[in-house]
Amino acid sequence: MIEIPKGKMESDDPTPCWIPVVNTEGKHLKPVIRCNCGAYCGIGLHHVHADGTVTASFYHKRGTDYSVGESPDGCEWHVFLKLQDYDWGDFPPE
Repeated sequence: MIEIPKGKMESDDPTPCWIPVVNTEGKHLKPVIRCNCGAYCGIGLHHVHADGTVTASFYHKRGTDYSVGESPDGCEWHVFLKLQDYDWGDFPPE
């Protein structure tokens, strides 16, 4: 289990980190992960639990099947994540 800190959507974010996301009405949305390689990755298919644990494992897979989270620039970083200082509630997979 890798614990990653909270960051902001800026170029000086630590890598890896998680980025809180808020919609135009101020509602909390599922966070974004800044990968070990620096790429920002959505985790729509993952479950973010209320304690910050992310299931299933995070995998920045190289490939072209975008429906399963692949990216041509994927770095192949594959880990189990826990989001430090996470208090945004439970977000099931989409």
